[in-house]
Amino acid sequence: MKKFILIVLTVLLFAVMFTACDSSFDGEDFVMSSGIAYKANGYLREQDGEFEIANNFEMRFDKKTFKAKFNRIVINYSSTKPLKVSIKYRHGLIDKTDSFYLEAGDNVPFCGLIAKYTKGKKANTLYGIVIDSCDGSSAKIRINSVSTETVSKINDNVYYLENERYKIGINLKWGGGISYIEDKAERQSGLGNLINSHDTGRLIQQSYYGTPGNGAYVPGEAFSQKWPYNPVQGGDQFGNSSRLIDFRIEKDRVYVKSQPQDWSKNNKLTPSYMENTYFIGDDYIKVDNRFVDFSGWEHIKRGQELPAFYTVSYLDKFVFYNGDESWTDGELTIKSDLPFWGPYVDQCTFAFDDSNTERWCAWISDEINYGIGIYVPNVEQVCAGRYEYDGSKDARANSTNYVSPGSKLKIVSFVPIEYSYMITCGSVGEIRSIFKANKGFATNASLDEFAQE
Repeated sequence: MKKFILIVLTVLLFAVMFTACDSSFDGEDFVMSSGIAYKANGYLREQDGEFEIANNFEMRFDKKTFKAKFNRIVINYSSTKPLKVSIKYRHGLIDKTDSFYLEAGDNVPFCGLIAKYTKGKKANTLYGIVIDSCDGSSAKIRINSVSTETVSKINDNVYYLENERYKIGINLKWGGGISYIEDKAERQSGLGNLINSHDTGRLIQQSYYGTPGNGAYVPGEAFSQKWPYNPVQGGDQFGNSSRLIDFRIEKDRVYVKSQPQDWSKNNKLTPSYMENTYFIGDDYIKVDNRFVDFSGWEHIKRGQELPAFYTVSYLDKFVFYNGDESWTDGELTIKSDLPFWGPYVDQCTFAFDDSNTERWCAWISDEINYGIGIYVPNVEQVCAGRYEYDGSKDARANSTNYVSPGSKLKIVSFVPIEYSYMITCGSVGEIRSIFKANKGFATNASLDEFAQE
């Protein structure tokens, strides 16, 4: 009985504290165009629902407005500058705050999952939003609508998208990177998943390199050396997972947004977002990538992984075309005994001829002339190698093969890097034929802008 009374008193105390905090907020009354009433303070100026703000602009809602349980918040807004938004809500009896980044634009829809989504948690009351300009300068904003909703959790954190030919695993725990590709036309026993998923640094995933250090960013250490700012989709070198921001299943594709970890740091999320849209065609997989850095830092131009791509060790032979007569079925370059790319990067990097637009490559099993290829238009080179080669077909093995189609690019804060790539499987001839038939699927012309920075 005493325990029951203590629980009741605790609940009442938290309720009183929450009510007192809510009622003590000092702000002016406003109503969104969607009809949501709120109080606001911390703004510089206001006219017809448009606010000029810098930092600590706060909106408060009546505790009854969003009292239903939710795990995703939806905001429609307009802003002249990128924003950092902190949402205040309750998780059980505890006040919580989750932060998100919003890009500048007009009537922009944003959806963000609460931080505990992947653990199956839900919030029960959204009561406040704090908005800051990312660069600290004034911005004009208008919040058109705010709503909450509940979406289903993927039970094992890997969502499988498949058709009659391919099955791909999108690892939501690891930022939405690809941890599984199965070719249902596979012709070798024991060769199921072609992608190495040993840890957060493997997979097929986005990865970028920025400043080596500045007044705000202190470099970490990886592989016994100082390491630059390095947002990695899967997570960091210590095994910490990136944060899932949004996830949507459509008829024939999947969209994922994540906030990546900084590879060399221990559980330090970067001020950036990565987005992927996955689509499976009859004989290929198509991926659209997008990356936005919100740090505001000045980065330097350096080689980027577009994307990082890890396969099982069994696919031992690296194949690509580097002639000057693209898509004419010219002679291929074959590397049968590549070393580990880390200490031998010069031996593992192959620049494309400027006239060559046939910029695909593949890891192939020499034993059965079968493997997986990736085609990324408009990259400058490929870097490939084998780590602890042992010919294993195990997707979780420490041994792996790697390739990163890439270019020297400069991250520019608040400006999205966008590119697309295609994956297919089969013999060398089949892979080449499928890429040739779909060679115009993307130009990735926007990469040139970051190469010129």
